[in-house]
Parts: sequence; C-alpha cells; structure tokens
Amino acid sequence: MLFTYPVEALACNWLNDNIIASLVDGMTAIDGGGTPLAWPNCLPGATRESLRRQTGLRNRLTSFWAAYANLTPDGRTTVRDVVLQQTNVPNVYGDTTLHCCSLDTLPPEVQPAAEDLADYAFDKLSSLKVDGTALRDIHFKAIQDSGVKVCPFCGLQNFQPAGLKRNALDHLMPISKYPFVSSDFRNLPPACHACNSLYKKDADVLYDNAGNRRSCCDPYGGPVYRVSLLGSRFGEGNDVGGYTMPRWSVSLEGEPALQANTWDAIYRVKLRYEHTLDRDFLGWIKRFALWLVREDPAVRDKPPDEISEEVPRYVENVLQEGFDDASFLKAEAFQVVASACDDDEVGEDARAWLANFVYYAT
Repeated sequence: MLFTYPVEALACNWLNDNIIASLVDGMTAIDGGGTPLAWPNCLPGATRESLRRQTGLRNRLTSFWAAYANLTPDGRTTVRDVVLQQTNVPNVYGDTTLHCCSLDTLPPEVQPAAEDLADYAFDKLSSLKVDGTALRDIHFKAIQDSGVKVCPFCGLQNFQPAGLKRNALDHLMPISKYPFVSSDFRNLPPACHACNSLYKKDADVLYDNAGNRRSCCDPYGGPVYRVSLLGSRFGEGNDVGGYTMPRWSVSLEGEPALQANTWDAIYRVKLRYEHTLDRDFLGWIKRFALWLVREDPAVRDKPPDEISEEVPRYVENVLQEGFDDASFLKAEAFQVVASACDDDEVGEDARAWLANFVYYAT
C-alpha cells in the first residue's frame, strides 16, 4: 500500500466483534451441556439495545448453534479453531506463522449457516445506523475527513466524496473464504473499482494459488511502500505517439518485502504503473513545456542544457506532493528525465528530446 487509513476510522468497528462474541458464548454454553441465552440476552450488553431488533441476526445465530450442537467433539473443536484464526486480525496479516483455515475447513453441517451469517452481517453495515447514519458511511466519512481521497492500493483512482454513491469495500480476506470477518472494518478497506473489481476480485491475500502462506499489509497499520522508477532506461521502451518511451523499471521500496510482493501479486500495481506511465508521460512532458514557456517565452531561444536544468525546479515548485493526480508517479518520471539528461551516454539526446517540446510548445 502507498499509505494507510487512520485508525480513528475504526471507532465504529463493533458489529463483527459483537456477533462473534455472541456466537462463541453460545457455542460455549452448548459445549457445557446447556443452551445459549435467550434473545436478546445472548448479545453483549454494550450493544444489546442496538441489535435487539435485528431478528435476522437472532435467526442466523440460532441456525448456527443448531448445526453446531449436532457436531462431534472434534467437529466443534474445528469450528472454534477456525473462528479464532479468522478473527485474529490484524495479526494474521503479517505473521506467516499463524495458520488461517478457510470456510471449506468447517464441517459441512455448519458451512451454510456460517455463509448466511457472514452475508447478513456485511449487509448490516449499510443499514444499521447510529444517530441516523449507517455504520459503513460513518466509517468512510472518518476516512475522508482525514484527507484521504485516493485509493491507497494503487494511487491512480479517486474515491467518490462521502454522501454520494458508496465506494466499494474490499474484503481483504474474502468473505467466500473467511466468513467470520465479513463485517470487520479492519478487513474492509475502501478500494477503487479497478483494485476491487478488476484485479483483486476474490483473491486470497493469505495464501497464493499453490497454497503457500503469504503476508499482506494491514490497511490501518502498514507497512507502506514508496514507488521508485530508479533503473528506468531513457529511450528504450515502447513506441507511443511517435515517441519512444523510457523502459520503465518499477520497484516498491520499503521493508519487509513480503508484503510488497503480495500487494503487487494481488493488485498488479507494477504493471498498471508501467501502462499508466506509457499513456500519460508525453502529456506530463508537454505540460512542463507549456509551464516553462508561459513563465518565460524567451526560453524557446535557450539551449537544451539550460532547459533541462529547469526540471528539478518544476518538480519542487509545481508538482504537488502526496498522491492526488498520480503525483507520486509524475515526480518519479521527471526524476528519470533529469537523470537521463545528466547521463554521459544518453544525456545529449535526452536534453535535445526535452528541448524540442519547449521549442514547439504552443
């Protein structure tokens, strides 16, 4: 991830914890030879009033407990282990020694009840309200109020402002595999449409396709990484609009590398950055040229060496900081240009290439 969400946005993150607490208390009662407490006394006291009218939750807990009661002792142990493993968030994200079983590990008798409860709990984030505002909207408004406007998984797409059509919530641990964190906001970071629907989809962040355990970033705790284009080669890339692009070398700088590898494997960020750079690089260079000419029309009479010396000033004074408008990629791309202009091998060609945009800027 490029940055994390504010932990303060998790202040409304109580629904999943309370459902799991009720679920586990009922299982404990069954294991002891008794029955779960009657509704709504089976709910944790702090949120009992908020949930007591949710008869759909009552029915789904009852169905789960009924299936659980018919399991063998080994089957019950498996259920408890799976619930404990899946709800060990965020520890399970980064600690690859922590095993985390998925839905299909559960005894078949309880799988439908677990799926039904998960779907219901997730839907409740959109309809269960506090002071007239849905939990999901409280959560996102807190994120946006902190200044987050851009998807942290790619940095390429903006979020819809709070109050408009809801942004997608990405089940980092997919609900189809990990139902017991279906309504945990720590497992539900907002993500842009491309990240959520085109790239990640139902991918498992904890295990790759071969079943190997991997670690991922905690959306609220990191680690975060910096995108670097160091090592890109000027004039050796794809042909775009009659120009040869740099051969882009995208790296994700930061530690540990394991989380960065998972981030790229899931969201294909390196590939997306390469395509974005090929698409937008010429436009960025043309805007630089126009800026320079508007500041000093006489720059058209200056030699390429003097024009290339303006690149660092443009990066420092014009390109915005942060992640809005793909600024992190723009700044890195202009560093590639600056390095090429100073390079003993390609410097003369790079300076002439850049100067031509200024000489013919309108």
